[in-house]
Amino acid sequence: MNFFFDRNIGLRIARLLDAFDLANKITHQDDDNRFHDKMKDTDIIRLIASDDPAPVFITSDTSMRKKPEERTALRGSGLTVVFLKRSLANLSFHTQAVKLLTIWPEIVKGTARCKEPTAFEIGPGAKKIDLICKTSEL
Repeated sequence: MNFFFDRNIGLRIARLLDAFDLANKITHQDDDNRFHDKMKDTDIIRLIASDDPAPVFITSDTSMRKKPEERTALRGSGLTVVFLKRSLANLSFHTQAVKLLTIWPEIVKGTARCKEPTAFEIGPGAKKIDLICKTSEL
């Protein structure tokens, strides 16, 4: 499977998970030259949704669920998305790394089981990933 981390999650976290998980491809937005600093989230969503195969989109930008044009882009993207709650994304690097390394197998299993694009959420104390809804229902 492919996973794409946007800039709201640290580059080192994505690289750490990529080094840890040899079975899956993990890319961070900063390691992909298709993206620039001023790019809108809607354009990022559309671009990664066109990848073949489309990656699982991982972000801590939970405001995407509230902004109408970003929600519309996600709904139509066909992407499975995992939202990291801000309280997780704001932890120190080491704490965040331990938590994400611990739950990473659950993220992979949960997203792999999806029969259709699905939205999930993970908080700092999570032992599992929480299903929000089908991405098309955001």
